[in-house]
Amino acid sequence: MPVLQRVSVSLKNILFATDFSSASDLAASYARALALNFRSAVEIVHVFDPSKVTSYVEAILGVPDKDRRQVVDDTLDQLRGEFAAAGIEARSSSPEAHRPHAALLKLSKEHDTDLIVAGTHSRWGLERLVIGSTAEELIRKAVCPVLTVGPHAKPAPDGPLVFRTIVYATDFSVEAAKAAVYALSFAQDSGAHLYFCYVARAEASPEERKSLDSRFKADLKRMIPESSYEWCTPETVVEHGDAAAGILDLAERVHADLIVLGARNTSFWLTHIEHGLTPNLLAEATCPVMTVC
Repeated sequence: MPVLQRVSVSLKNILFATDFSSASDLAASYARALALNFRSAVEIVHVFDPSKVTSYVEAILGVPDKDRRQVVDDTLDQLRGEFAAAGIEARSSSPEAHRPHAALLKLSKEHDTDLIVAGTHSRWGLERLVIGSTAEELIRKAVCPVLTVGPHAKPAPDGPLVFRTIVYATDFSVEAAKAAVYALSFAQDSGAHLYFCYVARAEASPEERKSLDSRFKADLKRMIPESSYEWCTPETVVEHGDAAAGILDLAERVHADLIVLGARNTSFWLTHIEHGLTPNLLAEATCPVMTVC
């Protein structure tokens, strides 16, 4: 599906979801850097579940139940101060809920959030339950883009963040076309090198691959607006095999600092989520991953 026109992306309001973990600290660096670039306001949110210990701070310190709320409020105040010291308009909130993703989605709709930023983990167990499943639900259901930052991503640089190399992965769905708008806008704003990528199945013979590659590259090229050639030279790439592995391999080869892709119930992306392979892309990526529904 072609992207008929470029729409400039505005990030007036960013929601940063945190559980006070090291993964969230890494994501915070991207929330700050993006806010500085787009002059965004940031809402820092920790979902407080009074029925269980949910944050690293609470678990490590062994905070009594009656003091947990105070620890959360104090930590949020500290985070808000760090954002404010960087010149960012910031506020914080800590809604009570047993399902973090539901509370985060509710806030994002109420406050017209343009982007949700969250950290994710690569290991299983409690850490995945705290952040991993929350990130997956946000990707499925958020009406705005979601930027997930895994533990292997480098911290965002100090100051405004600009992306230099962007990999946009598509399955040629409507949702993927929507994601292309963000990839193109970020690329134009920062003068980034942009790769349009499709991952084909690996069953084809070498002869069939050559024909398929030509066809898929033509399909990818049709997605690129003519106007984009005025400011960059987008490249089309066809990978073969597992979708997540193909995207990660390309991102590593070109030293990408952002991966952008669409998400829908029948896409390769959400199929991987449903099969429990999310860490292959979310948590193993060496750069942030932005998904757009």
